[in-house]
Amino acid sequence: MNAALPMINRPAALLLGSLLLASCSSIPMPSFLHNPASEAVVYALGPRDSFSSPLNGSLKPACPALVFDSADFQLTSAHQQALNSLAQELAKNKKTRLLVAGYTAPNLPADHARSLSERRSLAVRQRLIELGLEAASVQTVGFGNDFSPSGPSSDVVVIYRQN
Repeated sequence: MNAALPMINRPAALLLGSLLLASCSSIPMPSFLHNPASEAVVYALGPRDSFSSPLNGSLKPACPALVFDSADFQLTSAHQQALNSLAQELAKNKKTRLLVAGYTAPNLPADHARSLSERRSLAVRQRLIELGLEAASVQTVGFGNDFSPSGPSSDVVVIYRQN
């Protein structure tokens, strides 16, 4: 053993550890932990300025939810039709901003669910851009199986209108 290091017995080490942990109570809690629902959202693409989180409940869907097969992120012809209709409606107001939120079923592993939901929301975003919407006005977020909407399917993408 190294003679320069003092030998601490087990009870003394436990007492020292307890004192150190007790001193942690005076450390202020980070602000992002006070309201995790609104601050913990990580947006995949686009600037976050002036976008709202769908978790705050103030956003309304711009169209019915797009339902996906359990492991798929490819757009179907039904998705294409819904997005074409939405793009035609939004062409009247170029200032409309959208938040495309992807969700997955709760039975998937968290990492896979988040990745799949992000790919779904990105596929929808890409199609909306191809239909003429400004890229900067379409934000995406993949929630995975966190905050899944209730209903017959949680494998959905919901497009929320920001304004």
